[in-house]
Amino acid sequence: MWELLKQGGVVMYPLGLCSLITVGIFIERLFRFARADRSPQQVLARAEQALASGKTWPDAPAPAERVVAAALEKAGAPRTGVENHMQAALAAEGLRLSAHLGIVGTIGNIAPFIGLFGTVLGIIRAFRDIGAVGAAGPAVVATGISEALVATASGLFVAISAVIVYNLFVIWQGRILRRAEVVASEMLELVAPESK
Repeated sequence: MWELLKQGGVVMYPLGLCSLITVGIFIERLFRFARADRSPQQVLARAEQALASGKTWPDAPAPAERVVAAALEKAGAPRTGVENHMQAALAAEGLRLSAHLGIVGTIGNIAPFIGLFGTVLGIIRAFRDIGAVGAAGPAVVATGISEALVATASGLFVAISAVIVYNLFVIWQGRILRRAEVVASEMLELVAPESK
């Protein structure tokens, strides 16, 4: 396998780096998202207990829990103030969750072009070998064509992996934030009910 990858030429270095970055971000975001995903019902049940008992709300990594903390901070304030404070907390959580995802999306976009660049270099090498030997037999062009194909395949592999990782976390982020929005609307009614 290592020998095959070495045949891809110089473009294998940036593709290898892109692959390592994607794997690193995948692992980091996986732990972050797993800690951030909370059931709205469980968070709201704990929030109601905290309101009833007057206990302080612990600092937690989940957006739904941070929205509760924002609501409790502004308890007793006008409804608009509580709502704005929770919306600001939701926006901040969205930014936290999307950290590093742009890098993976960019890798998904550029990796095929890096592979294509390797393809062009491999074809150039094949033609250079033809020129040096003065004949166009399979043995003469095999190295250049092999380099071109390995670079293309590697670029596509890295791009497909990065796009899968990117889409996985974008969908998961949307779900986490929607759950936090459910908690925010319920907390608004608990902390600052609408006056009739």
